[in-house]
Amino acid sequence: MLNQFQEIIQNIISLKPTEGQSKVMPLKLALQRYVQPGMALHLGTASTPPIVSIYELTRLFRGADPKFTLVTLGLTTIHSLLVHGGLLRKAITTYLGDSYPSPAPNPILQKAFRAGKMEVEHWSLFSLVQRLKAGALGLGFLPTRSILGSNMEKDNRENFLAQEDPFGESGRVGLLRSLMPDISFYHGLAADPQGNTLFAPPYAENLYGALASKQGVIVTAEKIVSTDFLRQHAGFVRLPGYRVLSVSEVPFGGHPSGCNVHGVEGIEGYAVDNPFVLELRQACRKKETLDSWMEEWVFKCPDRADYLKKLSQARLATLKEKSHPHAWLHDLESVRPQIQTGETANALERMVVAAAQEIISRVRQKNYRTLLAGIGASNLSAWLAMYLLRQEGCEVDVMAEIGFFGYLPRPPDPFIFNLSNIPTCKMLTDISEVLGLLMGGRNQRCLGALSAAQVDRFGNLNSTIVPPNLLITGSGGANDVACGASEVLVVIPHSVFRFIPQVPYITAPGDRVRTLVSTLGLFEKIDGQKEFTLTGIIQDGNSSPEEIVRSIKSQCGWDLKIASSLKTIDLPTSEELALLRLFDPQRFFLTE
Repeated sequence: MLNQFQEIIQNIISLKPTEGQSKVMPLKLALQRYVQPGMALHLGTASTPPIVSIYELTRLFRGADPKFTLVTLGLTTIHSLLVHGGLLRKAITTYLGDSYPSPAPNPILQKAFRAGKMEVEHWSLFSLVQRLKAGALGLGFLPTRSILGSNMEKDNRENFLAQEDPFGESGRVGLLRSLMPDISFYHGLAADPQGNTLFAPPYAENLYGALASKQGVIVTAEKIVSTDFLRQHAGFVRLPGYRVLSVSEVPFGGHPSGCNVHGVEGIEGYAVDNPFVLELRQACRKKETLDSWMEEWVFKCPDRADYLKKLSQARLATLKEKSHPHAWLHDLESVRPQIQTGETANALERMVVAAAQEIISRVRQKNYRTLLAGIGASNLSAWLAMYLLRQEGCEVDVMAEIGFFGYLPRPPDPFIFNLSNIPTCKMLTDISEVLGLLMGGRNQRCLGALSAAQVDRFGNLNSTIVPPNLLITGSGGANDVACGASEVLVVIPHSVFRFIPQVPYITAPGDRVRTLVSTLGLFEKIDGQKEFTLTGIIQDGNSSPEEIVRSIKSQCGWDLKIASSLKTIDLPTSEELALLRLFDPQRFFLTE
């Protein structure tokens, strides 16, 4: 009997180094086998985006007019390859445009939209994640506070329904129809041959799209490992193999995006290749230059070995070095000569510092516990405010929507999702928890800070479209912040184009927007009013208060209310300027 038990232990219930049927195959073969024209393809992001799949799709379906519907959190610079190649009929997304180093419309995406070659279905970041989550849960819908009061509520009425909370707890709520793509693409740190896949946090949209996809997931991974390796890191395994169609080992499969390996031993990470991104961004300015770029980097590099060889071992080694937690110190030294501490503050710097001062004031008055800021000037304002409050012993945690919580931003890169900030986080999570729980939960106290292309007298924001067909970028998480944060402060440079009586497209409703800071003044909603009143002016060191007020009025598209007594906002201190310039030494956001 003892021998029989030993045989069971050894041969039946023992752990095998690798489990299940192997699904390992070249990525090209996987696409040929599983991807068909007309499909709804989901490019998922759980830490590292599946960039290598964008290259392979572009090569495989070049000139075939496959009429794909693309579901993704954002169509950024690298996604212009799919659009320029004519692969897309429709995009279901939250953002369309360049993102690094600063957000801006992308000419390729704009041209396709204007020409009617690509239909766009706009959503906010959290609402799109919720739609995928509903699909993963097998539910027809999920409730939300996002989208309400925006143009997206009207435009998406086939997939969004507003109604009163039947239990009387939440007032008016929205119902988001579930979204189930045909196939999802994800890039993981590691996967075993069966397809069980490991990801490092932050998890961004998480794996809801993978679990909602009708046919399954095409996985690429930095490394194919044993099941034993996954068992040792089981807390990081987010995708079960039974949902996976194929597995392909593709080192640097997220390039030019970065690969974070925080907390996972045995896999090498790499930093974002910013010069590569900027080169592609420049190539997108003209059809001819993008044609040349794609020929060089996509079509003349038919397999991954060619691509990596062209990048060079030296460049790849540098990207690995830059992924180390303290690599930002070397980057800072290289740009330190560009930091000018003696120069007078320009208008954008004065605006950012004034906004930081208002954030500090609001945090003190209302005991806000967290800050969630959008990209650009609003983000720099939140960073500056957090550090100044920290010096005073006032605790407030900064969050970033993809899953950063309680982080301390590292110089010298002002990009909101700078991977150097990950090691400073107190918690790493995902979009659903940051935007849905930590910001928008009933018992939370979160101050939001946003920027936008346009603002009106009610605080409504537009970052999506200027009619009839000028595509800006889209909501991203702005709508979610405007609908879920306890209060919102907006930071926008002053101009006639930006300050208009009524925005033509409401990306984010202004109900919770209480404060507006421009390059010239401070605007607040006082005594419960729905419109802004000018309550302060920002000194420039040259103009009189009367001259500043005249300038504000001449560049404001509505009949502006002015408080009887205006506060005067002083010029930034040398400490404030030095700290601010440390985070944006190359002046991505601070150049007038």
